[in-house]
Amino acid sequence: MDSKGKILMVDDEPDFTEFVKWQLEMLSYTVRTAPCGEDGLEILRKDAADILLADIRMPGMDGIELIRKAMELQPDIQCIVMTGHGGIETAVEAMRIGAVNYLRKPVGVDELDIAVQKALEKLALIRAVREKQARLEAVNKELREANAELIQLRRQLEASLEKETEKRKHAQDALRNVQIRELLVEVLTLSLRYWKQTAKKSKIELAEESKIWNASIDSGGTYRTRTLDRYLRIQTLPPNPRSSDVLDTAYFVLSNCPPHAEMKEKLEEKIADLEKLLLTSV
Repeated sequence: MDSKGKILMVDDEPDFTEFVKWQLEMLSYTVRTAPCGEDGLEILRKDAADILLADIRMPGMDGIELIRKAMELQPDIQCIVMTGHGGIETAVEAMRIGAVNYLRKPVGVDELDIAVQKALEKLALIRAVREKQARLEAVNKELREANAELIQLRRQLEASLEKETEKRKHAQDALRNVQIRELLVEVLTLSLRYWKQTAKKSKIELAEESKIWNASIDSGGTYRTRTLDRYLRIQTLPPNPRSSDVLDTAYFVLSNCPPHAEMKEKLEEKIADLEKLLLTSV
């Protein structure tokens, strides 16, 4: 038959101890005995007990001191004091330090069984609460760990997204830069074509009259517009082109050339595209 609980009985009366032990074992309890407090503590140091039945008056260590030290060794142990001596003060002291019941000798078996059952019920409740607390702490620990993992993953994702956004921005900037360079060449080329076809003037005259571009004479006596010429091909465009010079040239041409609906519309469209790109690149 399974044991209903482990009991340690400490009493200096051998006959009483043997009788109570026999009665409790008949009720399916596992019972160990000790004749004094010191021996009882030695047993508790080696083996756990559910219930401590302690006599109050014993040679050497009394029951009150035994209970105090027993609870230091095993905090959950349920202590019941038994005595044929002492009054209410002894009972109060025993209960104050942690005893769950106080029985007067001679103790009836039924009375003792009820006291032990109540103590075991309290012990079971303590253990159930502790088990639930342990499970709750385990769940909380898992939640904390899961939350920490989520935070770490979120940080990694944010870092990855930040890098991806930075790469995308660089790519967009590079594409915008290419588009700006292409439009600079288109706007200046269209402006020069508009100038030549409507004003019937040369590139040199455009440079001189607009005062935007430099015109110089080379060693052979030929007029050159090397700076302007660099803006007519993407391959020769400066790394940091002067966009304002190109736009100023286009507006100069529109203001100083005879109207030409088709060429004017096309040039204005390219000017608008270039200005829009320049605004987004700021």
